[in-house]
Amino acid sequence: MNKYVLLVGGGKLGFYLARTLIESGYRVGMIEEDGAQAEKVADELDITVVSGDATEPEILRDAGIEEAGYVVALTGSDEVNLAVCQMAKFSFHTPEVVARVINPRNEAIMKRLGVDATISTTALAAQTIEKVLPANGMRLSQIFNQGDVEMAEVELEAGGPAIGKSVAEVELPEDSLLIAIIRDGLVSFPRGRTVFTEGDRVFALARQSSAGALRLALLGRAR
Repeated sequence: MNKYVLLVGGGKLGFYLARTLIESGYRVGMIEEDGAQAEKVADELDITVVSGDATEPEILRDAGIEEAGYVVALTGSDEVNLAVCQMAKFSFHTPEVVARVINPRNEAIMKRLGVDATISTTALAAQTIEKVLPANGMRLSQIFNQGDVEMAEVELEAGGPAIGKSVAEVELPEDSLLIAIIRDGLVSFPRGRTVFTEGDRVFALARQSSAGALRLALLGRAR
C-alpha cells in the first residue's frame, strides 16, 4: 500500500491531520501557500512543506504528487480544494483524493466531479451537537419539530461587532444559545471567555423571533 499522503493546506486542520498520519506510520508531504506558515509546519513536524499555489502543476510535482497514494485538499476554499483534487485525479492519476467542504451544498457536486471522499466540518459539527446537546431528554431534531426554534449558522466577518470580544461581552438575545464554533476546521464549544475571531463559523439555537437579533449581535446586520 502506498503510504505517502500529500496534504494541501497547513492550517490547524492540516497540521493536526499531518501529525496524526505521521504517528500512524504514513509519510506526509504538504503544500501551504503562506511561506511563514509553511516554514513553521515544516520545523514543528519535520516534514517537507512546499510553499506555493497548489493549483500549479509544478508546485504539485515539487511536493511529490506523482508518488502520492492520497491527496487531501484542506484549504478554506471549496473551489481550490476541488481544483486540486481534479488535477490530482485526472492529471497525475492519484488513486484517492479527498476534499474539505466548506459549504455542504457543494459536497454532492464534488463527488460527481471526481472527489472520492469529502470532509465536511459543518456536518461534523451538526453530528457532534446532536450527540452532546439533549434538552429535557429531546434531541435537536425533536426540538426543531416544535416549529419555534431554528439552528442559526453565521460566519464572522472582519469589522463585525463581535470580533475581538468574548462571548460574555457580546449582548446576545435571551432566547438564543451558542452551541459550537468551527475555527480552522476544528469544532469547539464556546464559553464565556471564548473570544470571537474573523472567519469563525458560529452555530446557535434561537427562537425564530430572536434569530434576527442574534445575527445583528454577531454580524451587525439582521440577515
